[in-house]
Amino acid sequence: MLPPRSILAAVDFSEPSRTALDFAARFARHTGAALHVLHAQDPLLAAAAKASGVDLSQESREELARLVQSVSPPGGSPVQYYTVTGPGAQTISGIAEREQVDLIVMGMHGMSGAARAMFGSTTEGVLRHASGSVLVVPDEWTPPRGTGGDLSGMGPVVAAVEFTEQAVAAARAACRLAALLDTSVDLVHIVAELPVLERWRGHAKAAVAQRLDEARRELAGVERSLGATVPVRLHVESGPVAEGIAKAVAPGDDRHPLLVLGRRSRASRLGAPGATAYRVLTLIQAPTLVYLPEA
Repeated sequence: MLPPRSILAAVDFSEPSRTALDFAARFARHTGAALHVLHAQDPLLAAAAKASGVDLSQESREELARLVQSVSPPGGSPVQYYTVTGPGAQTISGIAEREQVDLIVMGMHGMSGAARAMFGSTTEGVLRHASGSVLVVPDEWTPPRGTGGDLSGMGPVVAAVEFTEQAVAAARAACRLAALLDTSVDLVHIVAELPVLERWRGHAKAAVAQRLDEARRELAGVERSLGATVPVRLHVESGPVAEGIAKAVAPGDDRHPLLVLGRRSRASRLGAPGATAYRVLTLIQAPTLVYLPEA
């Protein structure tokens, strides 16, 4: 739901999760949403601490409170803290569903190592199993304006459109998000080039040119259907799809983009994003909303 009524930030006390918490706290303040902060404790660590007489849950709650105070200015809605023992992805997804939060915010990497790709990570597991939308914040993200405690200065919102139902729903979400952030929307479609033998390259070039013309017409039709209240720009080009999307959300001195991607429906492979979306997430340096359409 946009604007979100409640946001869950998953924290493992790593620097990437601190960055994600900063984004979540600013987004909550920007939209007036309730902020929930969760730490999923490793079961083996919790058992070892208990055997030593240490209340790991209490220490974790105290550490969560200190972390929130360090990234969020005073004021705003009260923060709800959770420390739950269990596997990361299942615990985060389960608490989000139990508390009926509208959005999960997570870092791209955590204590498993900043050099790891998305596959196999807790974030990847949440993207597969969460019953709602997930916003992934890259390690390198910094707020466009350090003061104020919100997301003022973010934009544009970029929506990657593949002319599927979930991608068009994500484009609508991008327009709502842009209105919240007082910025514009870029609708982007990348036509994949055709890998063919050299003697067929002329045919492939003609086919791609025809597809580019069709895509421009389709994207214009999508734009008309959105009923956007913010400026919308259309961008169609050919090339590697993931790399083209990553290029469209490259940050700049006065550019602080946010990407919106569509997720499959809950009935399709637990709502997991497609392979291209995972590839995009490993390439970009912009926060990305992986949007699951509301039921």
